[in-house]
Amino acid sequence: MGTLSDIRDIARGVLASLGGFGGRMLARLILMLIAGQLYGATALGLLGQVAALTEILAAIAVLGLKRSLLDQLSAVTGGRDHTDRDAETAAAVRGTVKAALAASLMLSALLSLVLGLIWPLLFPEQAMPPLLYLAVPGIVFADVAGTAIRFRRIIKWEVAARCVMEPWTFLIAAAVLYGAGFSETGLLTAYALSALAAAAGIAAGLARAYGVRSLAAARVRPAALYNSLRKSLPVGITDIGVMMFRRADILLLSLFAGHQATGVYYMAQQIVTVPHKVHQLFEPMAAPVLAKLHHQRKRAAIGAQLAGICRWVFTLQLALTVPFAVFGDTLLSLFGDHFSIGMTVLALLLAAELLDGSFALTETPLVFARPGIPLRLVLLTLAVEFAAISLLAPLAGAAGAAAGFLIAMAGLAACRLVMIRRCLNIRIINGAFAVPAALAAAVGLALVASRQLPVLERGDVSGAVILLAIVLFLGLARLLALTPEDRHILRRLKAPASGRP
Repeated sequence: MGTLSDIRDIARGVLASLGGFGGRMLARLILMLIAGQLYGATALGLLGQVAALTEILAAIAVLGLKRSLLDQLSAVTGGRDHTDRDAETAAAVRGTVKAALAASLMLSALLSLVLGLIWPLLFPEQAMPPLLYLAVPGIVFADVAGTAIRFRRIIKWEVAARCVMEPWTFLIAAAVLYGAGFSETGLLTAYALSALAAAAGIAAGLARAYGVRSLAAARVRPAALYNSLRKSLPVGITDIGVMMFRRADILLLSLFAGHQATGVYYMAQQIVTVPHKVHQLFEPMAAPVLAKLHHQRKRAAIGAQLAGICRWVFTLQLALTVPFAVFGDTLLSLFGDHFSIGMTVLALLLAAELLDGSFALTETPLVFARPGIPLRLVLLTLAVEFAAISLLAPLAGAAGAAAGFLIAMAGLAACRLVMIRRCLNIRIINGAFAVPAALAAAVGLALVASRQLPVLERGDVSGAVILLAIVLFLGLARLLALTPEDRHILRRLKAPASGRP
């Protein structure tokens, strides 16, 4: 499945991300409790719309550099992992990083002004908090600088920024601002502060990884700014599309159903964030590994890496998806009784995330090898999503929007699998996927049957059953779902770091 160093790097990235995952989820849980109980569904719906718009603008400014920068840097280094001994190559790497940061930040500043100009038209009843002008540049800097750090196979700074500084700043600021009387703008201001906190943490990591003086001294010609964005354009349009179909649902829903229904939908999205983060645990180190293998023309190794990672993501997401779907009303009622009506919405979004997250990484090698294909898939998915939500949301509100999103994600997953097979001769799904699927079906049936017990109406008992189901599924998967290749990889990872690749 690849060299031992690549496998160790991916495993190290997963473990580092997982270390911050719990803290991030705890902060997000408390934040949603505060937002649901104190601010209410209407304020939460407004936050969802503003966050969606802000993140779409940030994706435009990043213009694909979250992935294409890895490809550009790999091209500069010739696919080598370590370049510090080569002064000329190190200088070229720093120049490429600086050009990417400068180009994306200039574009983000322009888009922040655009946000300020269109705000009165979109939200005439709500003044724009001043700090929101800095949210787009903050998100853009964190994304591009974080990618530059990951190229050096360093993950701890991004974990600290994303999993500690960003969510806990959001939580603390939301609570403090509500207590200070900012009940209307508190969530929006806290959101902007969290983006700036993440940028500050990433900035510290960038300084350690590349050096402030070295980056400042790196030469960047005006043409390099243009070339950085030009090279990223195909990937950028793809990533903008991905961001749009992950945010368009809530924007479209707000047109048909108003702030309150949007708030219920946004709350369900926050619960779905937990399984959605599973594939992101693998992405930080998997992306640079795949970029290196692409430039080394090791297609068989890319296929082996992807097939294994997709199956692991599928298995881990199933462990969360099944109990969350069965006990969806209980989970949503934690944030306020008026959210419990979103059980169907939650189940549909969980199914959509399972299909998307399990096969999301298949897009990375397609981006490197055939950048036009992911772009076409994204545009097709956007068209399907807009059509499906526009048709279903007026009929079924939030559940209709969720169903439209599921239809779009199912189509995208199928197209990704077909195209990576056709273009790169990489087959992802095989018989090994059947075992975790069968285990999930068995656990799901047992959970549905258990809901007939009156004691499970209690939230604490339901929570214990959810945890037990997750542990049981993972235990069974450990015994029954691991392939011989998986067991071989685990043995290699347990071997001393100096062992042979």
